[in-house]
Amino acid sequence: MQPEGPHTPPLRNLQTLPPDTVAVSRHTSGANYRTGDLKLGRAAVLADLQRYLQVPFDCLLKRVGALPPLQDLQRIRNNLTESKVLTDDESGLRWTDFTPPNASKGSEENVFEPLGRIIDRILAETPNRRVSFVANPNVTPLSERNNTSRPDGYLVLSKERNKRKIHWFDIAVPFEFKKVQDRESLRDDEEKIIWSLHSIMREDLCRRFTFGITMEGTQLRLWLTNRAFLAVTQPINFFQNVDSVISLFYALGSASASSYMKELGWDPTVKRIHDGEKFRYEFTIRDEVFTTTRELATYGADSMVGRGTRVYEATDAEGNKVAVKDSWRDFGRLSEGKILENILASCTERLSPEELEDAKNHFVQVRLWEDVTIDDAPDETLNLTVAEECSHTRAWVSIDANPILSATPHLPSTGDIPDSGRPSDLLCPRFDNSREKDTSIPRRVHTRTVFHDVGVALKDVTSLVDILSCLCDALKALYYLHKSGFVHRDFSVGNVIRVGGLGKLGDFEYAKRIDSDISHDVRTGTRHFMAVEVESQKYLFFPRLTLSPNGTTDTPPFRMNFLHDIESVWWAFTWIFFYHTDMGTANSHDSNVFDAQTQWNQYHVAFPDTIGHTKRRDFFIDYAELQKTCQKCISETCQTVCSDIAFFACAIQESYVTAEKEYPLLTLSDLLLKDIHSKAAEYLRKAQCCARDLGIELCPLPDLLKHKRSRPQNETSLAPINQGKKARMT
Repeated sequence: MQPEGPHTPPLRNLQTLPPDTVAVSRHTSGANYRTGDLKLGRAAVLADLQRYLQVPFDCLLKRVGALPPLQDLQRIRNNLTESKVLTDDESGLRWTDFTPPNASKGSEENVFEPLGRIIDRILAETPNRRVSFVANPNVTPLSERNNTSRPDGYLVLSKERNKRKIHWFDIAVPFEFKKVQDRESLRDDEEKIIWSLHSIMREDLCRRFTFGITMEGTQLRLWLTNRAFLAVTQPINFFQNVDSVISLFYALGSASASSYMKELGWDPTVKRIHDGEKFRYEFTIRDEVFTTTRELATYGADSMVGRGTRVYEATDAEGNKVAVKDSWRDFGRLSEGKILENILASCTERLSPEELEDAKNHFVQVRLWEDVTIDDAPDETLNLTVAEECSHTRAWVSIDANPILSATPHLPSTGDIPDSGRPSDLLCPRFDNSREKDTSIPRRVHTRTVFHDVGVALKDVTSLVDILSCLCDALKALYYLHKSGFVHRDFSVGNVIRVGGLGKLGDFEYAKRIDSDISHDVRTGTRHFMAVEVESQKYLFFPRLTLSPNGTTDTPPFRMNFLHDIESVWWAFTWIFFYHTDMGTANSHDSNVFDAQTQWNQYHVAFPDTIGHTKRRDFFIDYAELQKTCQKCISETCQTVCSDIAFFACAIQESYVTAEKEYPLLTLSDLLLKDIHSKAAEYLRKAQCCARDLGIELCPLPDLLKHKRSRPQNETSLAPINQGKKARMT
């Protein structure tokens, strides 16, 4: 017997459930990062990080590689003395040719030149080591992203050392040096080493983590970054802690001795190959081999800390097309494959057989998934909570928000969600304060998912009727999801794909049961499509409350519900018409008919680069003003299709009012669920029918504006703008 309704309780006491995780914007998906300006790019990376973990030197040293036993340490010391790298006299043990940089008058390059000989001599004491040191390289490392930054030095794969150009792929450990240890030198080294670590992690799918080294004056620090956190050691004195220096470079050398160098962060479960034109990757997942054919989305790897999601189109051994998703989920969170399995199990219980079959068609189909294992152990980020030497002396340190670096260009990632395309007026990033009181050390688990479906993301479709058809199908998928008792929590134009004429909903990593009692660490949201209550982390549509005798009101924790998913659909619908115009208008030259810049300016109001803009909330709530804005900004052709944007917004707000009328209880009834889905579907169907009659092709406004700015002075008309499609998995 099929139970009735979606089984959402009519009244929910919000005090009995934990709050949802706070949504934060990711600066590396914003316009500043994607301008190609190195200064803005570095600022975005720092803004995402906000902090690093400072630990004792030995805490990280022990996790690099095999340390030399005391007997070997004495042997290495003696060998270094015999080779005159070390001097042992009445003044003690000291480096023969390397004097404290802050006491030297030469250039930075000359002052640190002896350091390279010291490192190479220590590495030579390591059996089978496979890395060498390159100091002060005069050639910028090769990059798939046109990265023009250059470390002061690096450990590089020995077989690549003599190449004219080294690729970021081949850098094992980057270095930054400064002669003195003052505030400006520390900041400059920190920003540069963080960018180098970031560059390695975003460039190289094969890197799970990476180490770095900075030295200011006499002080040396060891850095580590993975997808959960950035850590740095307390400094040691390079000239007083000779044994620690020997142990560090011996450990790095021994870590490179294994065939896959997994102790230095390389991933033995994926192989990079070059076919003469481009790089491909071979994944081994559950004994099956999948070879990538092209990138679909790599923007998740731009943020140093996070899921690091990369998605590739690939083929299996029989040549069948699939999509392979590589990511790092929060420790304790279910994998996307398992979440989707739970959703389908719930659908089986709560939907009719016909609805169940339709739901399966509207969800992306998972072929297989597994957590990555290395040497029969789960591939997880370093767990420093078990390190006894770290337990009492580790501390989170805030990163200085004011970058001081010069500007040079770099290229953005593949498949990023279109946003403003305009750098912020202020370089100083806006930090989220939600993590200030969080002293825990995050952990993540490496996972891979293979999907049957490879299609075109909704954001890349250019036929308006196809876009709206895809959105209608995604709304239907959400209905089945909601009826089964789940919320998606991350609906966007990048998480819906068109496969064979059918729209499918994907990216279920943040989906959870509406009454789940599980919460997780701070997460990244797709800010452009985030419901205004989710952005505010509070309910906004309840009646005014009466103050208690002590002057307070009862404020329950905020939780996402199905109405927020519906609002995200509305934002996607709105984004279509504010980010694009129709091709007919784009190819016309009458500025009196359509002003692209006016629409683009309004786009920035509705879809800002950062979270917390009240104008965005006003844009949604004030539907009377919204109606005027649409009439003023959007082309007449598109207005015909999107005439119900304001009415759609009004319907959602009325549903919020209904749900929150008994606040702090929420009235999330089956009737409300069915009503809002019915209204949303009707608005989308009406727009779809209108678009079908008009046969509209869309042009992204950034392309139109760029086309107009680049028009030669003597050109009397612009060439027609055409847009292609890029295939992509969610």
